[in-house]
Amino acid sequence: MTLKLIASDLDATFLRDDKTINEPLFREVLQKMKAQNMQFIVATGNHLQKVLEYFKNFEGEYQIIANNGAEVMLDGEVQNVKFLPKEALKTIFSVTEKYLDDVAVGLAFNGQSTTYMLKSQAAIGDTFKISSEYFENLTLVDSIDDVVEPILKSTIVLSHNEVAYMNDLKSILGKIVHVTTSGYGAIDIVDSDVNKANALKYIADALHVEAKDIMAFGDGLNDMEMLEYVGHPVAMTNSDPELLKHDFAVSVADNQNDGVLKTILENV
Repeated sequence: MTLKLIASDLDATFLRDDKTINEPLFREVLQKMKAQNMQFIVATGNHLQKVLEYFKNFEGEYQIIANNGAEVMLDGEVQNVKFLPKEALKTIFSVTEKYLDDVAVGLAFNGQSTTYMLKSQAAIGDTFKISSEYFENLTLVDSIDDVVEPILKSTIVLSHNEVAYMNDLKSILGKIVHVTTSGYGAIDIVDSDVNKANALKYIADALHVEAKDIMAFGDGLNDMEMLEYVGHPVAMTNSDPELLKHDFAVSVADNQNDGVLKTILENV
């Protein structure tokens, strides 16, 4: 097997459930990959600062696809940034208002430097506490009109009716947005051209790598395009059942037991 790039989702894939990494084993993997001129890519729905925080001890040793592909960090430089159409923001909020009884974590609008949240959404359950711990520079606003910078991604967590919510957005906004889920009720809304596969192709093209020489790991439906794009797709043993219906290889262990790293070691 010839591999030049290995990409991995984070939550429920590379990260353990407590959001930690087996750093000694990752170091071993990176050293073996470097010896074979291979590069590692984080491909996640997380925002860029969160990724840098998780991998603070590995600065400069990996590439990043953040916000489900809305931005790329290649060799330390943010590139290929894709923003949501401005006109979509009010529609996203108005659809969300119909599902208030189902909201577990309120709607957030992620910019490059600030995450915006309407005060009405922040007041739902533990939204403000959870979001303050997760997002950089969380700013509460009174209305969508107060969102003053371009938005990479809108994100929300629902306790029920995720499919209905997603279908409502798709029926109103059509092809101007891409609506996807990472599972567990988490839903991301991004520009129509944004997904992990397109972002990974951007990196691959920049590095002159063909899809057949890329391995990728994922567990959720927001990983589907990426897994279908690469030559060596691997679904986690703990994947969404829908993902496991496809003809993907399966990791040697789940995310709790370093399945990504152990699978890589069997192949490099």
